[in-house]
Amino acid sequence: MASLVSLRSAVISNPFRRLAAPVDFELNEGEHIALVGDNGSGKSTLISMLSGGFYLREGTLRHNLGGEAYKAMKTVRFNGAYGTTEFPYYYQQRWHAQERENGALVRDLLSQEPAVDEHWRNELYDLLGMEPLLDRTIMVLSSGELRRYHLTRALLSAPKVLVLEAPFIGLDPETRELLCNLMELVSARLGVSFIMTLTDVEMIPPLVTHVYFLTEGRCSDKMTRQEALDSVTGRHKVQPALLPFPFSLSGKVSYENAVRMRNVSISYGERTIFSGLDWTVRRGEAWNVTGPNGSGKSTLLSLVCADNPRAYSLDMDLFDVRRGTGESIWDIKKHIGYLSSEMHSGYNDNIPAIEVVAGGMADGNAGTGRNLTEDLAVSGRLLEVFGAGNLAQRLFPTLSSGEQRLVLLVRAFVKNPDLLILDEPFQGLDSHRRSIAKAAIERFCSEENKTLLFVTHFPEELPGVIDNTLQLRKN
Repeated sequence: MASLVSLRSAVISNPFRRLAAPVDFELNEGEHIALVGDNGSGKSTLISMLSGGFYLREGTLRHNLGGEAYKAMKTVRFNGAYGTTEFPYYYQQRWHAQERENGALVRDLLSQEPAVDEHWRNELYDLLGMEPLLDRTIMVLSSGELRRYHLTRALLSAPKVLVLEAPFIGLDPETRELLCNLMELVSARLGVSFIMTLTDVEMIPPLVTHVYFLTEGRCSDKMTRQEALDSVTGRHKVQPALLPFPFSLSGKVSYENAVRMRNVSISYGERTIFSGLDWTVRRGEAWNVTGPNGSGKSTLLSLVCADNPRAYSLDMDLFDVRRGTGESIWDIKKHIGYLSSEMHSGYNDNIPAIEVVAGGMADGNAGTGRNLTEDLAVSGRLLEVFGAGNLAQRLFPTLSSGEQRLVLLVRAFVKNPDLLILDEPFQGLDSHRRSIAKAAIERFCSEENKTLLFVTHFPEELPGVIDNTLQLRKN
């Protein structure tokens, strides 16, 4: 088989992203490769090396793709997926009507991408269910719908190699199966080879033929799929004892209902997100908010966390206070710890992880009337609770996507909130860190006055404290 992409004894010049050992890698025609490793193991660095994103100090990179390599090999990264060069993203942008209604249409953006032919364009739109999305603006898409847009955009020109970074996070079961089927179809019809990054062997789709493991910046020898599965059979990581939180979880609160909505409806243009919703979340309850991609989960949570200005016109109370009666968003946010894909997309401060966590003490008004030394001390101890103490002094942009997600999850806890709103908090986390984070959430919410709203597409991720479910349906 002919080699499509190879690295030989490769070492990059950038000392801050350099892997711990020289890399040897090869993708041959007809192969599909999974790069499997924990958060921070070097997967993102390796895929950047494959695309020529780093200057090599030693070794060689060879492409045998024909024509221009940048057209024949494309990479789809899903962190920060709302932002593009033409349309930069800022936090809360999705919830502002002008941005949602006057932005670029999906149809227009995709029409700028050259396709193999129009028949393939139409077939791809049909396979990925893009037709209902074409006349929407990019900003109204849910995180799952947005992934479908980026995949469609990359596949239109049928590149010889398509690199997918963490392709399955944030997708409901139906869309995950759809993506697996689509990869099989594209491979069979157009001969596209896939390289994908994953955090766990159990996530490897049937298409994959070979695996490289990355461990602490070292890349393994190439294995067949079966060799990779056999190599991890019976392995179990020891779960460390959960450290105590750096503050008392008990405390008195003065409200009975964290959320109360009466006949709440949200529409944008002709599209209704949800309608006639009556929902009460009582103090101390733990809710699973579930539904397929595009059913309105993130929109609903944006109303609760005071990010969505539509809340002022709705019949809803937060912490027993009617919205629009003179309260500020900070009166609401002081009760809430929050994590979402929108927050992750919009956060790019070039500061150490410990300062990212500490910034959550005052919801962006860092330093106002606070003791910064004390805040940093609490933040450092909280990072250790989540098994992330080693990230404290790392600059946020240098962290892997999974490490960034973990730091933002820790930030949600730092002010000891009454209400935790966690929208796919384990997105991109490896199994070890998911286990620690899940145990921390369960410990935190075991206190009677702690309230939880939790979103995930993976039932096994649900914390054991969940006692209620709100099922949203796609309109």
